[in-house]
Amino acid sequence: MQIKFMGTAASEGIPNPFCNCKVCTYARENGGKNVRTRASLMIDGHIAIDMSPEWSYQLKRENMTARDTDMVLFTHTHPDHFNVGEFVSRAKGFAQNIEFPLHVFGNDCAIKGAFNALDGLQGDRFVFHLVAPYITCEHAGYKITPTLANHAKMELCYNYLIEKDGKTFFYGLDSGWLPESTFEFLKGRHIDVAVLECTYAFREGEKTANHLNFKSLFDEVALLKELCCLDKTSRVIASHVSHSSTLNHEELEKLMQEHGIITAFDGLTLDI
Repeated sequence: MQIKFMGTAASEGIPNPFCNCKVCTYARENGGKNVRTRASLMIDGHIAIDMSPEWSYQLKRENMTARDTDMVLFTHTHPDHFNVGEFVSRAKGFAQNIEFPLHVFGNDCAIKGAFNALDGLQGDRFVFHLVAPYITCEHAGYKITPTLANHAKMELCYNYLIEKDGKTFFYGLDSGWLPESTFEFLKGRHIDVAVLECTYAFREGEKTANHLNFKSLFDEVALLKELCCLDKTSRVIASHVSHSSTLNHEELEKLMQEHGIITAFDGLTLDI
């Protein structure tokens, strides 16, 4: 599998258009890896996990189109991850020469929200898959298992364990300390690449809810090692970065390197 980070910011993006903190100011002045769009990821050039408000721009930035995208996995329906208005552009009368359907996976809120956003334009260009936690579905050569995240109160939020050709990828953004049921499910399952988050940065607290801070991120990685999910061959990547961290990219990267963690940036591409 190949993964490409289309966006790596928390909900406000960096720079936040309303903010003049030192991180946002530094990003405006220096650009490069300091500029972050909202979180989205592509797998093998045709599977999207979440669609950020900048999704169309992200594709253009990476010299890609959405014409090859045949699967979208939604983690939850917060607006920085759930830009389903883009689907209208794939409907009949909007996009030409569409030769295969787009398979959409998610919880009930995501499936209903995506269906409603199309407002009768679904046709045969979209196929909706309502998925449940810890139940694996197989599609197009991938094994996809939603696991429960610790995030919003009003819907079941998912992370995803994705397997193909003997490799395993865990996408764990928008979750505080994982629920015990998720740790139990992951126990003993080797993960080649795990993407976790650090939104709460230096905020105090252990086993933080909703998002991870730096301490809970490091502690969660340690626990996943104890559970035999991560070993010396595994790579852990931090994403969903907030300006509230008070760190620019280079500073965050230095901190993460001390803990053996890679810092994601927009456009980072890794082979698993």
